[in-house]
Amino acid sequence: MAGLRGNTAWLMAAKQSAKGTAATVATLTTHKVPFSGGTIAPVHTIDNLSETDSSRDQGVSFLTTAGVEGSPEVYVRDPSIGLFLLGAFGADAVTGSSNYTHTITPAATIPYMTFWRNIGDTLWERYQDCFVDQVTMTANAGQPLTATIGVNGLIPTRLTSDPSTSPAIPLASSYVYNYNDCTVQLGGGATALVSSFEFTLNNNVTRQQTDAFLPYDVVTGTREVTLGFDLIFETLDEYNKFHYGGISGTSVSSTIYTTSADFQFDNGANNQVKLTFPSLAYNEFPVEPNPGGDPVTVSVRAIAQRGASPVVTAVVKNQQANY
Repeated sequence: MAGLRGNTAWLMAAKQSAKGTAATVATLTTHKVPFSGGTIAPVHTIDNLSETDSSRDQGVSFLTTAGVEGSPEVYVRDPSIGLFLLGAFGADAVTGSSNYTHTITPAATIPYMTFWRNIGDTLWERYQDCFVDQVTMTANAGQPLTATIGVNGLIPTRLTSDPSTSPAIPLASSYVYNYNDCTVQLGGGATALVSSFEFTLNNNVTRQQTDAFLPYDVVTGTREVTLGFDLIFETLDEYNKFHYGGISGTSVSSTIYTTSADFQFDNGANNQVKLTFPSLAYNEFPVEPNPGGDPVTVSVRAIAQRGASPVVTAVVKNQQANY
């Protein structure tokens, strides 16, 4: 036997109604997507006893805790990315009838989720009571938009049959967004100088362990929202704003410069993925010489500011009524 094929694999996810109740597979609200990288799996933390005796051998092993962890990577498709963003953000306001607009915003709480994994059409697992710890969306010029879904959860279960066959959940095959689909605005104005995109929302999720090796719960920490992009260094405008307090500034400023940004990916009038940041503070704006003579590109990094409400908004347009 040659072993199971690693490219026969999928990730499936659905929102739970509450902690302790795994989501059931449902045609309209469960999404099944191919992996483009990463994985999700049960985790065991093992330690060793340390005690005095006459042996030089390491102490015997013991299990301290178990759970679910992973960072599966998937291509961004508008039917499924809304579910992953809802898991990370927490709130979804839906408008429309056959063509729906999901306005997804950060909330005080995020939903428990169930994930499933298939490897080789032989290993099927369900992961219950999970939080989306972190979501990162990235794309470079001319390349597909990908999302990495950081997961932290409580209860893994091995299944003995494929959970996606009754009802039958099709593997996602709709349009994959590309950076060529993107329109960028900085400070309220359109720009064609941005050649990459990297957005991260980090919920800083941890597991709470009490009196059993399976943790009691997962809890969120401080929410952090960051944005990175590569900017062709064609004018001094953004550089001056960061260092010198304004477009025409020449003296170092003690004021932290803030701006806004929109990254909008379109696939026709009724399909869209858009991230809006109403207030960003640049924290890196490096301008470096290039001995090879290539044009200067700045790898800008920024932090979403707490005063903006919400600090980030995702708008997803698709034909999916709810999650």
